[in-house]
Amino acid sequence: ITQHQLHSFLFFASPDPFGDMGTYLSKPKTEKVSEDGENDRLRYGLSSMQGWRSSMEDAHSAIPDLDSSTSFFAVYDGHGGKVVAKFCAKFLHKELLTDEAYLAGDLSASVRRAFLRMDEMMCGNKKWRELL
Repeated sequence: ITQHQLHSFLFFASPDPFGDMGTYLSKPKTEKVSEDGENDRLRYGLSSMQGWRSSMEDAHSAIPDLDSSTSFFAVYDGHGGKVVAKFCAKFLHKELLTDEAYLAGDLSASVRRAFLRMDEMMCGNKKWRELL
């Protein structure tokens, strides 16, 4: 498989402005949540662990078949809160698929526009938390 045939992405979401950066446990939670999958082009595995924070703040997307030639993998670091990370994990890849630049093959422009669209969606919809 060549780079041209398969496009994989790794993204990092913005910090959650509503999070609590100072909430830590006295002992880390070391249980791991793992997942794996494959398609006819690749195999993947992922694992997450809460660690010292009072709740899991990170999110991820693992979509091996975003379209017929593209896979989408993303890690969203909560930076003290989980809400924005979960929002991006749910919607960022969907915004990519509908972007004109993506449909025209301009992955760089479509990624930038999808991130900007996340901000627009959250700022323009006062009830965005309900979308989760």
